[in-house]
Amino acid sequence: MTQPPADNDQLETIRGIMKSIRTAMMTTVDDEGALVSHPMTTQEAQFDGDCWFIASDSSETVQHIASRPRVNLAYAGPSSWLSIAGTAAVVRDEAKKKELWNTFTDAWFEGGVDDPSIILIKVTADSAQYWDTPGRVATFVSMIKAKVTGGTPNVGESDEVEL
Repeated sequence: MTQPPADNDQLETIRGIMKSIRTAMMTTVDDEGALVSHPMTTQEAQFDGDCWFIASDSSETVQHIASRPRVNLAYAGPSSWLSIAGTAAVVRDEAKKKELWNTFTDAWFEGGVDDPSIILIKVTADSAQYWDTPGRVATFVSMIKAKVTGGTPNVGESDEVEL
């Protein structure tokens, strides 16, 4: 089923969730066809349909992507959830790597930004599904109010979109 294309408000919601959560579970497919999830930190880049990650070229994640590039990114926070389906590619781009490199990244990779075994993973998103709530307390209050008044609770915004 084809979803409608994302509008600016939906893209802003997706960007906001990604920025507030930062760590995604990247699900890849291994050589036996099993789903495997890896925690990955989304790099500081304006989401425009592409997500960027930094990894070692010898990592299991990179090996899976090389043979089966379809991935899913799952972000989960206290009041927001985001799932992005897309295609991953290993990118060797020194200028982009230096642009995305930061102190946090430096702590994970001993060889630093100039280490040739450190690569980028670019995920080109096809679709996204998200749920952004006003928070637990506000959602709970809204549900109680709806029960008392017979109205509908405000449980936030949920949507599926093409990217």
